[in-house]
Amino acid sequence: MPVTGGISTDDILIEQGYKLVEDCWESDGRLTYLHSENADRHFLSVLTRSLQSGGWTPNRAKLRSFNHAESGEFIEVEPGGSDASGHLLHRLKAAD
Repeated sequence: MPVTGGISTDDILIEQGYKLVEDCWESDGRLTYLHSENADRHFLSVLTRSLQSGGWTPNRAKLRSFNHAESGEFIEVEPGGSDASGHLLHRLKAAD
């Protein structure tokens, strides 16, 4: 799990209000977090700044995604549908 400057990615996400809802890290290389707010432009800008403090950078080729150069991991933000409030965030291990 990436830790940069003493701040873990999990700590950053929890501080931002995320709740871990699925831990498939060992079996599938994925953690899924839930947040009750919609992932609008303002929310994503705050999330981006927070993730950058942990070494994450926005993926310029894929909307709502982040890369971690040191670990090779990536994050994808999945917005809720029209009938749902909130959104999911998937943190994925580096591809082998």
